[in-house]
Amino acid sequence: MHWHAYRYTGAQWPKDSEARNLQAAVPPNTISQWFRKPQSMRAGTFTDPAQTYAWLEKEVRGMPPTDVEGKLAYLRGCIDRDADAYAGYYANGQLVVRCALTCPRDGERCPAPPH
Repeated sequence: MHWHAYRYTGAQWPKDSEARNLQAAVPPNTISQWFRKPQSMRAGTFTDPAQTYAWLEKEVRGMPPTDVEGKLAYLRGCIDRDADAYAGYYANGQLVVRCALTCPRDGERCPAPPH
């Protein structure tokens, strides 16, 4: 198992039609569709849980939510359970989405197998 990390920062949640458009560099409507979004949204692929969490922590602290420690504790718990770790919140007037998604996934092709 490994994780694919994705990032998005924008003014607001995208319209439904944009989110469904797999060519649009905006968060999708469903978690699995991140794998089909433009490669430019993928921030990395991690095989080690500690490295996965370190990336999430750096990203979240870089644009912190109101309850940064609570958000990080939640994300740590997700990684510790080998689950998807997803954070979407507003910070400094911007929509911030950071996620690390487990792979392989049923029905999805791995977008970037680890080397």
